[in-house]
Formats: sequence, structure tokens, C-alpha cells
Amino acid sequence: MILDSLRAKNPALRLDCVTDAAFAPYGRVLPLKDSGALHRALSDTPIPDEGNRYVASLDTLEAACEAAGALSPFGGMQTQAGYCNGRGHRLNALEYHKCSEVNFSTTGLVLLLALPEEMADGRLDSAAVRGFYLPPDVAIEVYPRVGHFAPCRVSEDGFQCLVVLERGVNSPIDVPGPGADGEDKLLWMRGKWMTCHAESPQAEKGAFIGITGENWDLEI
Repeated sequence: MILDSLRAKNPALRLDCVTDAAFAPYGRVLPLKDSGALHRALSDTPIPDEGNRYVASLDTLEAACEAAGALSPFGGMQTQAGYCNGRGHRLNALEYHKCSEVNFSTTGLVLLLALPEEMADGRLDSAAVRGFYLPPDVAIEVYPRVGHFAPCRVSEDGFQCLVVLERGVNSPIDVPGPGADGEDKLLWMRGKWMTCHAESPQAEKGAFIGITGENWDLEI
């Protein structure tokens, strides 16, 4: 099994499946009316040859989410459905939103997550981060304020990941300067607060450095 192999290759990282009880504080598995509709729409989105690519909104994915019944966590709020596809494998950073996020994958992937209470003023030890395997064709809700970032691939073929958020989240915004106080210093994009590891590309771009410890690198 993929999870058993990942655990053997990453003994220092706590790894579970989103269907395990350990996932309950972070999110929940969502029932879908038609996972096939989401699978077909997401399968048509490209996986870059290097790195990750995020697209916030895509008409075909938004229609598929409506058909599949994947929007229930948003309670009628306007939403956007896009994707994050790629070949990433490191923690690098953690972001959070004040709304839920829905994820679904055609390929399977690992999400590196941290609970809100583990991030004090944007700072945390990476030892608090847990990995959760999201199998193909399973939809999940990640709860508001749970720290997360781009998924990690579980094969050399990369990953495809649906990302559903309230509309406007992750769009550009004039953020406070480096001297900002409190939560403002973490604001990176609209509705997106982020903290990063000193060894990350995000640190080079000026993001708040608040993650200490190992910058987890998922071995496959």
C-alpha cells in the first residue's frame, strides 16, 4: 500500500490517511453525488514538468463541483474551484484561510497540516506538522485556520489537486509591510495568511519566517 511505503521511507514524519480518526481535528471526508464528474474535469488539467501550478478558478471544475455536490461546506457562499497541480515534495510554508477548503485528487497526494493552536503568532516547530494521505477520488473539507500548503506528490508522475475556496481568496492584495504587527504580518494574499521556513522559496520572496525545525521533504 502507498501509505505503508510512505511511512517506511519517512519514519520521522507522522503519516496517516484522511479516512483515519487522526484526521478529525483537521477536516472531514465529504460525501459526493458523483466523483466521476470531478475526476474527469480534474484529469484534463495539466501537471507542470517542474514545480507546482495554481489556478484559482476554472469553469469546468466549478461545474463539476456543482454536479458532484462538493460545495456543501460553504453554505451558499460564492465559491471558486481551481487546481494546484505539480511535483512538490517539501513543506516550505503553511498558509491558512478563514473559510473551509475542499480538496480532491485524481492521483493521490499527501497534505502536510498543522492545527491552529500549534501556530502561535505565526510561529511553530515543524515537529507539530502531520502528513495525511488523500487517496484518489476522495473529497475532503479542510477546516478554517488549519495550516496547509501545496500538496506533496506520491509518485514521479506528480499530483492533481482540486482547490475550492470562497471566491476571491488567494487573489492579489496590497499587504502590510515587513514591519506589520500581529496577524497582519502573515497576510500574503486576499484571505491567505502564511508563515514559512527559512529554507523556502517563500522566505526569499519576503514572507514571514516562523517555521523552525526540519523543512519536511517527503521521500517516495
